[in-house]
Amino acid sequence: MRLKTYIVNTMAEALPMIKKDLGEDALILNTKKIKTGGFLGFFKKEKLEITAGVDPIPPKKGLPTEAKSPSKWSDPKDSSAELIHELKNMKQFMMKQMKEEDLPESLRLLKKQLIAQEIAPDILTDLLAKLIARDEFNTDQTLERVQRFAREELVAMMDSHQCDEITQQPEIICFIGPTGVGKTTTIAKIAAGYLLAKDKKVGLITADTYRIAAVEQLKTYGSILNIPVKVVESSADLTKAIEDFHDCDIILMDTAGRNYQQTQYIEDLKQLLPTDSKVQIHLVLSLTAKYEDMKKIINNFRSISMDELLLTKKDETSSSGAIVNLICHYDIPIRYIANGQNVPDDIMACTPELVADFILGEKTNA
Repeated sequence: MRLKTYIVNTMAEALPMIKKDLGEDALILNTKKIKTGGFLGFFKKEKLEITAGVDPIPPKKGLPTEAKSPSKWSDPKDSSAELIHELKNMKQFMMKQMKEEDLPESLRLLKKQLIAQEIAPDILTDLLAKLIARDEFNTDQTLERVQRFAREELVAMMDSHQCDEITQQPEIICFIGPTGVGKTTTIAKIAAGYLLAKDKKVGLITADTYRIAAVEQLKTYGSILNIPVKVVESSADLTKAIEDFHDCDIILMDTAGRNYQQTQYIEDLKQLLPTDSKVQIHLVLSLTAKYEDMKKIINNFRSISMDELLLTKKDETSSSGAIVNLICHYDIPIRYIANGQNVPDDIMACTPELVADFILGEKTNA
């Protein structure tokens, strides 16, 4: 491994030097504060000693089997290099070492903005590291220019985590989720979309007999849209309702919103939901919830195979970081974001560009 030590005032000062000397694959191996200069032991200045290193011959993907044999890769000298290559890349590691005061002012302001949006710490670190690693980046750039770079990196990050779209069109979509997330209103919006924009024949089913108001609400939407609605209380009722809707192109099913921490509720839901391959399960979450609560909800519903997430109540929160967190942390597609009570208007297709607008404001030419 090739090593080099730098004596600098701040980490930010060292970054371009390390990048120039050791390249993109270098890693920060050690940092410590030292005293330098002075006269007769007095007036010494505090500096930062940074040791960075790079493996001159990093392991390559797709090597032939013989190249990976113990005779060529078991040398103890390579053990430290292999361990280092398991760490995150150089820029992420640097960011973890940097203190707030080491960041350029534009990055400090951007970081504050992203924290206010509740971007998860690991995603925030990764994003800032990618910004520092950009060839165009320098420490005296304006906040507006850094925000433009951040937008590009944020979109790219979300693009890289997007799941492949499900090609098989479902015949039944079941909407599940905790109480109060707006499932019924959202189902009405999606039903209107199928009916008006796609010219599909739609059937509505509700199993939310736990709340009488929910049944009446869906029936009201069904009456307005001229869509038939059936109420079911058991799996037998559901089978019959699906048979009655045999001429529909798509069936949308509402379920009772209950306490997601009650495992019995989830077990009861599993017994009710159809298991046919042409059935999709969509978990509905409210953006007004804390991200930690969203994670618990997803984990508690993991025993039910979820095909998509659907996010609601965007209009009731100024924080959108949870959308980025969900895209980057989970392998479940997000197709729609609902942003109000108006049917059928207040629903949007979820795209990386739209989410970046939520986080950083509308795109500018800065």
